[in-house]
Amino acid sequence: MRQHEFSTSTRVRFDPLIATYQHGKHHPLHHWYPFLEAFSPQFVETVLDRFIPNATIVLDPFGGSGTTPLVVAGHAKRGLYCELNPVLQFVTRIKFSVLKLNVSEREELADAILDEAYSLRFNLSRFAPDPLLGDAYSCVFPRSKFFSDDAFQSILQIRTYVDAMGDKWPLLSQVFTLSVLSSIVPSSLMKRAGDLRYKSDRELEKDGTPVEDLVAAKLYEIASDIEQLPECAGDAILLTEDARQLGNLPCLEVDAVITSPPYLNGTNYIRNTKLELWFLRALSRAGGLAIWRDKAITGGINGVTKSKADREIPSQAADLVKRLASDAYDSRIPRMVGTYFSDMKHVFRSMAKHLKRGSVVAIDIGDSRYNGIHVETDSLLVSIADELGYRLGETHVLRERKSRDQSPLKQSLLVLEYYGETSGQVVHPVAVGLKAEQKWTDFKRDLPHQKEPYSKRNWGHPLHSLCSYEGKMKPSLAHFLADTFVPSGGVMADPFVGVGTIPFEACLQGKKGYGIEISPAAYSIAKAKLKRPDLDGIRLVMRSLGDYLVHNPANQTEIDSVSQIKFNKTLNQYYHPETLSEVLSARRYFGKNRSQSVEHNFVLACLLHILHGNRPYALSRRSHPITPFAPTGPTEYRSLTQKLQQKIDRSIDLAYPEQMVDGEAFHQDATLEWPYRINNLDAVLTSPPFFDSTRYYLGNWIRLWFSGWEKGDFQTKPLRFFELRQKETMRVYEEVFRQSRERLKADGVLVLHLGKSNKADMACELQDIAKPWFRVYDMFEESVTHTESHGVSDKGRVTRHQYLILN
Repeated sequence: MRQHEFSTSTRVRFDPLIATYQHGKHHPLHHWYPFLEAFSPQFVETVLDRFIPNATIVLDPFGGSGTTPLVVAGHAKRGLYCELNPVLQFVTRIKFSVLKLNVSEREELADAILDEAYSLRFNLSRFAPDPLLGDAYSCVFPRSKFFSDDAFQSILQIRTYVDAMGDKWPLLSQVFTLSVLSSIVPSSLMKRAGDLRYKSDRELEKDGTPVEDLVAAKLYEIASDIEQLPECAGDAILLTEDARQLGNLPCLEVDAVITSPPYLNGTNYIRNTKLELWFLRALSRAGGLAIWRDKAITGGINGVTKSKADREIPSQAADLVKRLASDAYDSRIPRMVGTYFSDMKHVFRSMAKHLKRGSVVAIDIGDSRYNGIHVETDSLLVSIADELGYRLGETHVLRERKSRDQSPLKQSLLVLEYYGETSGQVVHPVAVGLKAEQKWTDFKRDLPHQKEPYSKRNWGHPLHSLCSYEGKMKPSLAHFLADTFVPSGGVMADPFVGVGTIPFEACLQGKKGYGIEISPAAYSIAKAKLKRPDLDGIRLVMRSLGDYLVHNPANQTEIDSVSQIKFNKTLNQYYHPETLSEVLSARRYFGKNRSQSVEHNFVLACLLHILHGNRPYALSRRSHPITPFAPTGPTEYRSLTQKLQQKIDRSIDLAYPEQMVDGEAFHQDATLEWPYRINNLDAVLTSPPFFDSTRYYLGNWIRLWFSGWEKGDFQTKPLRFFELRQKETMRVYEEVFRQSRERLKADGVLVLHLGKSNKADMACELQDIAKPWFRVYDMFEESVTHTESHGVSDKGRVTRHQYLILN
């Protein structure tokens, strides 16, 4: 093992606290969330000024609460970072969103925050506790009491309040959420002191401030800070959760690294934020913490798992691990140490792909001691890095520390330079395999979905017609995309799944298909398609619905309310009064009896289909089956249960191909953390809303109303939809690109079906935004002037479809 002589340069003097959270805990922006393991913004400023004044792209592979990327962005540079913890991801993202606002936007936001702080108690009294969050608590923490009863109910109310706020002003809701995350541990029975622990009786007496007051105080702080923040011309981009996955990204040409890896001191960085994870709904099931524990760098005993047992211990740490194993009070200690250095070697190797020759890597790290044996983390990391092309330039002792047995320890700054293989010399093979390449070539040449029999309106499995829906992709196109890019027995996902056309076609081909959808109506339709329903289960749902309609007719308030829902005509003009009463009652039934079962959603999807149309199957007066144009013709009673049963009978007795596999749909925003089951994908195939497209939430307004939207929701809920968000900035796609890259296999492919118009060249814009995560394999355009209008005179002026292939 090569021995390193550490430089002890004294040219830079560091305040002993500069590399701790304490030094920056009152700094505007950086104190919004108390992350005790963070270093101060002044530390980053010092490193930038002393070691890398000319760097323009700076990476932090362990981003924490975002100190490095945010300071770098404030210097008009590009800050790139990795961070596993969803809480810290959220905190950094919101800080940066506020930092990028212009002066007038900051003033408007600060005023709104002050209003919320002042009226919080009054506003909160109007909201009921969130029952789903309460259920999640019981599931995740079945035997633990972390809050007083009053505090717990207040937090559940706050969750409901925050969600409602998000429909009106997403950024205000996110800042409010950040203030809750900052307040949730202080309002609990717990205390974060090193690790999370229960407060003593004396501490409980001292810390009795209600959570509403803590949140309000934090809101006042944030509002005051916003007015002091400097302008930000730089950038902060989350590259990937796990720094070990940096090797899967295209070369980023990084000038420097400023970071503080997890210390080898037993701190459980995920478990310490379990209450915040729960409030964010990132922790909602038993065993959920284990998902992040297994993915995290192993810095503590609780991170030692069987799944990590086969990792090769670097030769530089082998002797140390043997010594620890010979005299360890806990057999997990040597395994922890060995796995830690294995993980860190992986990080150094993955990071090297992106570094220029001569790039500076500044690392804040501390050493440890276990059972009297000194673990020289700093020198061991230098030795491991040396093997991979890094050389130590300087080392600075930042702070003297002590172990539990009072032995001396230290916190050091290691300044390394990278002299290994430069990123430009690394060869990255094309990710699309030869078979997919040939199929893609054939697709572009033949455009098979435009030829018979695939060009016929009714081509495909009959279940594609389970419910008409504006914006639905042609099944034949979905068929060929799945056939081209998903291998036999493979797995794919669609983060803008709509009514499930693409994953359903994949499932029909024997390939696992997942989908994510924000629209409640489209989600239910997709859910109903992606798994074979059970006939007996459907009968149970129909019996329950029928009984409910008989015993729970619509009340006058509900009847009066529909006259306020108006787009083409008021909603009550579509139905006979008796039919309307049944529709209202059924709407209330499905609102109260939400279920994830395929049978429940199958019945609901059938009912959504018959809500309007131009044939006798529909409950409405004559309208359009896709877009509910103003109704015409006679008003006559049509029995909901009779028409619904007929639709079910037509839809349930269908043959499925023998090779079909079940898929799954999830109801959420595609920019939020994707469900853990969506992983190890061969392809992400999706068609996001076209930039210049029709507003689908209006084209589907009756189905969205039936799915729970009220009058005001049509002005607020669409703010969460991509068709509006992308008009503000196409960077909203960054989270989709990041999560696609993380969930894809190394040779996986992302295929985007896009619309091109005179106003927007989506492929051109998105391929630039996708650069940190993907290379462009191909971009192909197809004329769509021949496509059907479905009775809509303005389809958004999209004249060409684009296929953007990224790998």
